[in-house]
Amino acid sequence: MIENITLTVEPLTAETFAPYGRLLAPEGPRDAGREGYDIWIKPFGAESQARLQIVRYHARPFLVRVMERHLHVTETRMPLGGPAAILVVAPPEADRPTGANLRAFRLERTGILLHRGTWHSIDAYPESGPHADFLFLSEEATVSELFDTPDLPPQRTEVVNLIKRDIHAVIDVSR
Repeated sequence: MIENITLTVEPLTAETFAPYGRLLAPEGPRDAGREGYDIWIKPFGAESQARLQIVRYHARPFLVRVMERHLHVTETRMPLGGPAAILVVAPPEADRPTGANLRAFRLERTGILLHRGTWHSIDAYPESGPHADFLFLSEEATVSELFDTPDLPPQRTEVVNLIKRDIHAVIDVSR
């Protein structure tokens, strides 16, 4: 039986996003700095060499097809201007994403750092315009296994096709 889910886009705040990761924004007292600038340190973690990428998400229907989670890296996404984009997440402690544990957030002008194991949509969905660009910080081994050896089952990432599991999750961007 097909489970039809409509996801409402939630405000992206430190509190609402805490189960899934952290916001990349100045919050709380600074960690370092001097006259002229302040520094907030965020806990990025990777088990192999860090890899910096720029990813362009193209406009597409607001249907969440595939979710993944990375077990060895705290993946980071930072908007690079352009339209807001929607990212869907599920808690890292969940064995699999389900219709009941999916949540949608608008990424606009604030980056995120996902906890290890947080389920997230492979795609981000631009709200308007032809595309949205993001700076990604991940790790070499995870990216390599996904793109250099796509025919082999991944060891550092779990992937779930929601459509094949009869979960049809649609993002409602009208609100």
